[in-house]
Amino acid sequence: MRVGMIGPDLEAKGGIATLARTFLQSQAVRAHDVRYFPTVGSGPIAQRVGQMALGQARAARAVFQGYRPDLVHIHVADGMSFYRKLVYMREALAFGVPVVLHNNYAHLEQLYTKSRAHAALVRHTYTRAALVLAVSTDMAAQLNEWTGGQAKVEVLYNPVDTRELGRHTPRAFGQAPRVLFMGAIGPRKGVFDLVTAWAEVVKAVPGATLRIGGDGELDKLRARVAELGLTESVELLGWVRGDDRLRVWAEADLYCLPSYAEGLPVSVLEAMASGLAVVSTAVNGTPDAVVEGETGLLIAPGDVGALRDRLVRLLKDHGERERMGAAGRARVERVFDGEVLGARLVELWERGLRRR
Repeated sequence: MRVGMIGPDLEAKGGIATLARTFLQSQAVRAHDVRYFPTVGSGPIAQRVGQMALGQARAARAVFQGYRPDLVHIHVADGMSFYRKLVYMREALAFGVPVVLHNNYAHLEQLYTKSRAHAALVRHTYTRAALVLAVSTDMAAQLNEWTGGQAKVEVLYNPVDTRELGRHTPRAFGQAPRVLFMGAIGPRKGVFDLVTAWAEVVKAVPGATLRIGGDGELDKLRARVAELGLTESVELLGWVRGDDRLRVWAEADLYCLPSYAEGLPVSVLEAMASGLAVVSTAVNGTPDAVVEGETGLLIAPGDVGALRDRLVRLLKDHGERERMGAAGRARVERVFDGEVLGARLVELWERGLRRR
């Protein structure tokens, strides 16, 4: 099977690039002829605009030179990503090539509810796809509602490379515990709620530290940490990648992501694969990964008091942390492993071809 896959640069920051790499590395996907076309990477706006233009040019050149895949797989995110990917979809359909739309958005409803015309555009786009992949049960229900059940929607969870992260070796009991946050620094990921809660957490658990990895509104976060008098217990790591990322996961005792909106957060899956209990919010796809009371604890977004209480509970209970971490690792191996989901992706491609 020949598949043209379209998505962000594989070295770009963010969960979509990570999940694309993980799928492409799976044995099931590598058994097929998959050609990847990057659309945009990281950097200033002007640089990303240039990357988008270059991506369109590369895809157009491949088509001009006779490239004809059996299927085009398009990763779709928020904002302008939807509009950019429409161009690729229309080009594929014009040549009679079926399209799979793989969705990993957090706020596409902002486009859908913008106007009747935008709602009609979303419905038209998804009903024309041979297959629509949703990364969570919540997203699948949303897509079915928007399209009146006319789109061919299937759930495909985000994968994680369990071999890369390996098995977590619990830190020795009695060491000052470390909480980790990884993600874009801004309101959507709830990091400002986290540092507000942390001011009370560190009083209840003296010596505990919070490590925050990611880029974005770092100056604003740094100012808030200083305002709360937390500079001794909060460490800002900036964007973490490669071997440093693996080291940071291995050095953590608990993971926290108090987001307001998500697709299915890859960082939560990586935390579970690293054997960490998770404190997060019950939004979008997160409850598909985190089983309340079994692999972690879930709260409502914006509930800083509940966030404080759950963090204190797990930081004080080493045994419960380790039990949840082990259950999370087992769940990832069973449900979210890259090889398991790579095989499912190939099955879905074959289904999409049968529907053309």
